Amino acid sequence: DAAEDALAPEKGRFVESMGRYFGHFGLSRIGGRLLGLLMIAEEPLSLDDMAAALSASRASISTNIRLVTTTRMAELVTKPGDRRDYYQFTHDAWGHALRAEMNSLPPLRRMAARALAALGPNDHQAREQLEDLVDFCDFSIEERVGMIARWRERLRARGRLAHDEYDGV
Repeated sequence: DAAEDALAPEKGRFVESMGRYFGHFGLSRIGGRLLGLLMIAEEPLSLDDMAAALSASRASISTNIRLVTTTRMAELVTKPGDRRDYYQFTHDAWGHALRAEMNSLPPLRRMAARALAALGPNDHQAREQLEDLVDFCDFSIEERVGMIARWRERLRARGRLAHDEYDGV
């Protein structure tokens, strides 16, 4: 069984450590464990497979896999002739994570720019803070664009990314 094979002792420790790691960054521990499990699974896993492998309720798995898929680090897949849903770790999940970070910045920048425009002439401290935030967003977006391009080149060099994949940032 794929789920049982995925959790040999050393793999189980990895899955647990991923749960703790992602838990530090706002994802639930079970969400991190799901990502760890999918990362080491040799084939897509069903909700039941994941629940059995992680000794968690199917309801908890169902709720958390929906959250994990919104990050685009995991994705829903289907198998011909099988009505169940399966999930797998997304191809180039780390590139998706970089793009998600980058895409979170323009709304923050717009909020800061609107607040900056609304400031009065004596709001010196607020102006400095908001100008720093706008600059930080601009800087971070520029850096992420470069990081994504360099990441794609690394993947291509390893034969893990076709030249036409992810042409847009």
